[in-house]
Amino acid sequence: MTLLKIIWPLIFIIPLFSGIIGGLNHRQSLKLSSFGMAFGLFLALILVWMLDEPLILEWKWLESVNFGFSIDRLNALLVLLVYLITLLVQVFSITYMEHDPDQDRYTAKLGFFAFSMIGLLMSNQLVTLFLFWELVGMSSYLLIGFWYQEAGRSRAARQAFMINRVADAFLLLGVIRVFNNGYATSFTETLASGIQWDGFTGICFIIGAFGKSAQFPFYGWLTKAMAGPTPVSALIHAATMVTAGVYLLVRISPALMDWNLQVIAIGGAVTAFMAAVAALTQFDIKKVLAYSTISQLGYMILGIGVGAYQASVFHLWTHAFFKAGLFLAAGSVIHYMHELDATKDPQDMRNMGGLQKILPVTFYAFLICGLALSGLPFLSGFLSKEGILTGSWLWGQSTGNYLVPILAFCTAGLTAFYIGRQILLVFFGEISFAKKMVEPLVTIRVPLIFLAASSLWFWNSINPIDPLGWFWNGYLFADLGATSDQHSILGVLIGSIVLTLSGLGVAYWLFRPEAETARGFKKSNEPVQLAGKISFHGWYIEKFYDQIVRLFSKVVFGAGWFDKKVIDRFVDGVGVSGVVIAKVIGWFDQNVVDGLVNFMASISQLIGRFVTSFQSPKIQIQIGWLLLTLLVLLLWFQFLT
Repeated sequence: MTLLKIIWPLIFIIPLFSGIIGGLNHRQSLKLSSFGMAFGLFLALILVWMLDEPLILEWKWLESVNFGFSIDRLNALLVLLVYLITLLVQVFSITYMEHDPDQDRYTAKLGFFAFSMIGLLMSNQLVTLFLFWELVGMSSYLLIGFWYQEAGRSRAARQAFMINRVADAFLLLGVIRVFNNGYATSFTETLASGIQWDGFTGICFIIGAFGKSAQFPFYGWLTKAMAGPTPVSALIHAATMVTAGVYLLVRISPALMDWNLQVIAIGGAVTAFMAAVAALTQFDIKKVLAYSTISQLGYMILGIGVGAYQASVFHLWTHAFFKAGLFLAAGSVIHYMHELDATKDPQDMRNMGGLQKILPVTFYAFLICGLALSGLPFLSGFLSKEGILTGSWLWGQSTGNYLVPILAFCTAGLTAFYIGRQILLVFFGEISFAKKMVEPLVTIRVPLIFLAASSLWFWNSINPIDPLGWFWNGYLFADLGATSDQHSILGVLIGSIVLTLSGLGVAYWLFRPEAETARGFKKSNEPVQLAGKISFHGWYIEKFYDQIVRLFSKVVFGAGWFDKKVIDRFVDGVGVSGVVIAKVIGWFDQNVVDGLVNFMASISQLIGRFVTSFQSPKIQIQIGWLLLTLLVLLLWFQFLT
């Protein structure tokens, strides 16, 4: 236990220091930082291996407000996952970012991001959680807008940042309500008390989680996150920022009311379906994967809502590996396409095809990770998604609400279709011209091979079709939520496999190299049919955001015009009037008031001079005045009395 108390703070601060050290060395920044992250990964492994009971550290900040951290088995495993994915992303970035002049800044931002995410996972108090929640949003903004010199990328970073701030405002309101209502402010106390929050407080936290995990109606920001370097997309989409909302809902789910959980289930199911539909018609290789991430996050949220939170954590784990593999493989493709022809969009799948032989390691990694995403048996994605589908079906049977399982199953078929379409369009067929490229052995191949191998079933379960057989289940959960309804489980299993194979089959039929649809794709533009337009524009969520931005800009412009033309002119008029009045008052004071005062002073002075003339040091003059006075008195008494 003493060793863990030493390891724990080191795990917390290593990403920040490795980012700083790497950022101070331009030439070897990513390599130096990778060594630091590797050491942190080693310590995280020790922590997971030795941790038996939660470790809690808290101190008082203000009256009734504490800062606090805790480590239990769940967040220890997720911290390990963050370290692992971050390390692989940094190793991959050594080649991907080798020609970027700001590699040191990139390294520092990666370290700051990992530090913020680990702090969020370790937070036990709600105030501490909110602090690191905002730091994660800030660091993601810095990474998304890494190439800020390009106006489009910096604008995308700002939009992603502001959309998250809207949801975060509700999270802050929820935290305030927890304090005002006297609820427990730490996760450990919340679980121990067994007290449920009121419904509105729960909704505030749900909105905050939906924003961070890109759920409807906030999911438009995650496609904006594609503006950053592709390794950044892998980091944000795999196991870090976007899963923070899933993690929060897992933590607070015991405190939520039943109708709150229904909102979570329906919201996750709707998001999963909408994002899967949006992925069907995209041209951008990264945008397909972005909508895929939104859809898979919807599955995780759905699982929490239906009570299958163990399956949601399992899917969070498996998704981290196959989605990071897909994004890094996409990064390898983009890197090659840019080297091939810098004049064409390196992310547009219409410019691709036939890369199977040119990038063999990339192809097999993308294939395995893509099939894992589709939910094909004998791969990790099948196991974790099967648990969520089973949970949704059993929940539908118990509640009579079959909307959630229906959307979940439809999403499964759509997922297989769009990932099959992407594999065929990118790696099969013919490319107009090609340049031989050797994928670097360590920095490109090792991360891809590792992530692809981790997407196989035997790293997660002995039984390739048992969703409850995850090796970490016994470590994390006491109750696995097993059910005796084996007929339902078997039916879900068969239905899931049929939908996956059907989706892959339809994708092959339409987009195999010799198919007319595949040939027409190279020349296609934006869909003309209404359904295709809805899919291509992501249900117009991004357009809706843009309209809000335009409306807000017009309001701001109008307010600026009113301020400049009306308020400023009124203020200027008041100022000019004040100056004029002041000058008039000054003239009146100088010429009237001061003139009158000066006139009275002159009269007084004249009188004074006259009176003082009566006084004289000469005795003759005094006698003369005395005789004159006596004469006046005699005349007065003689003639006037």
